[in-house]
Amino acid sequence: MTNKSVARRLKLTADLIELTSGNPFRARAFASGARAIDRLDVPLDQLLAEGSLTDVQGIGKGLASDIRELLATGELAITERLLQALPPGLPDVLRVRGLGVKKVKTLWNEAGVTSLDDLEMAAASGRLADLDGFGAKTVQNILASVEELRAYQGQAHLRDAFRQAIVLRQTLDNAGFRASIAGAVRRQCNVVDAVDLVSTGTTDAVASALASAGLAIQTSTSDAVVTATPLGLPLTVWLTAEVRFGSTLFERTGSVAHLEAFREMYGEPVDAADEDAVYQAVGLSPIPPPLREGTDELAWAAQGALPHLVTTRDLKGTLHNHTTWSDGAHTLRQMCEGARARGLSYFGVCDHSRSLKIAQGLTIDQLVAQRAEIDAVNAEYAENGVDFRVFAGSEVDILSDGSMDYPDEVLAGLDLVVASVHTGFRMSVDEATDRLIRAVSNPYVDILGHPTGRLLLRRKGYPIDAEAVLDACAEHNVAVELNANPWRLDLDWTFLRAAIERGVFVSINPDAHAIDGLDDTRWGVASAQKGGLTPAHSLTCKSAHELASWLSARRP
Repeated sequence: MTNKSVARRLKLTADLIELTSGNPFRARAFASGARAIDRLDVPLDQLLAEGSLTDVQGIGKGLASDIRELLATGELAITERLLQALPPGLPDVLRVRGLGVKKVKTLWNEAGVTSLDDLEMAAASGRLADLDGFGAKTVQNILASVEELRAYQGQAHLRDAFRQAIVLRQTLDNAGFRASIAGAVRRQCNVVDAVDLVSTGTTDAVASALASAGLAIQTSTSDAVVTATPLGLPLTVWLTAEVRFGSTLFERTGSVAHLEAFREMYGEPVDAADEDAVYQAVGLSPIPPPLREGTDELAWAAQGALPHLVTTRDLKGTLHNHTTWSDGAHTLRQMCEGARARGLSYFGVCDHSRSLKIAQGLTIDQLVAQRAEIDAVNAEYAENGVDFRVFAGSEVDILSDGSMDYPDEVLAGLDLVVASVHTGFRMSVDEATDRLIRAVSNPYVDILGHPTGRLLLRRKGYPIDAEAVLDACAEHNVAVELNANPWRLDLDWTFLRAAIERGVFVSINPDAHAIDGLDDTRWGVASAQKGGLTPAHSLTCKSAHELASWLSARRP
């Protein structure tokens, strides 16, 4: 289990203790431990092996024992006991946006709400109006959130599905089969609703290997073994002979649109042990899996014009990162050293601006003090001959009228400005588009941050006319962010070609709030590849010198 998944489990346990009126001190201990683990940059199993887990502030001997149990078994006995003591649907109510534990407890005890169905019926019927804290606006938001949750059920972020697919593929590899990830995970879709693998081996042998990994086999035929991943996603292992492995992988990877277009133009794919041969047999260059969505990839392959897709190795630096100056978990120096350890040559500091008080946004005086620290770090790197640069920036809030949260004279003193919306999401398309266009017209804005504000599987974000916004970015030479956080992946890959056609640079930014968040660039790159992004069109593939020149040339 990852640190993040352990933290989520501990937070759930804290909520369940509070929900069942358990020991409040124990609930606080689990909640505190969850926050501490969420900010760790060292894997928990490493700390356990070193015997230093209890050195982490907020983790005592009792909680360390619970974490050890969780890592060893994937479950926590206390959590399972609490879940058994609750109505089965009540934990789902905890997931409704805007409902904390206290409100869920009120709903359960005073309105008999024990599931999403109960909550939806109670909200729609007006029964919640008599409860304290459940005004008309709250009830409206509850109904909208329940609708979103229903739409997102049975889906997972690419990051989570990919990690489990890797483990399952390795299970089959270890059993002596040739296996590969296929389907939406291999195409690097932002969210997926199933996991597909292709494997050699007999039905019984593959089923036995999966069962030995703790998976319950649902159905098995001569063609496939069907079960579910630990996330609950449907898992299908498609069985094939070695001589058809490549053909089967081709058939089980491409989208429906890609496969239909291929068959319409070239007929049935040839039998082949290697997938590249399927394309080469009809005179096409092999098409990378992320591009197989049924757009222009077959024409590109026929013309030998497939894009040279950006990779994590092409990234020279990282921009849009947070530190302990605002809501980050690690100091400026720690974040810089984390970037250096990953082979990067520059780091952009973009802590929150003053209006975002919930994220400890910096006042102007704090911004000046932070700049002094950045200058000192840069001077130290230079004195020691270290080829690494820190860019002094800010993630500046775009206010409701499209203006910046800092005045221009403050922005002028920064190396880098990422402009983002964090509040006031209830906008029409025209309102949101005008707000963003006014923001990018500010001469000190360099990058438009997470342009739609979406959180995948949580909220849709505000609607925008993406092409109009990209037109404005092109007019003012502003880059657009592809926020690499797996919950965001914003701007969506489907708009990247429009950015490329307009000559708008795309900045793959991790939006890292801790050292391990720097690794989220991997998911940003995955989404960028789907949009056909090349290193030439990526801002973060520029060297530190090239980036500095681009930034300075933009300044009035």
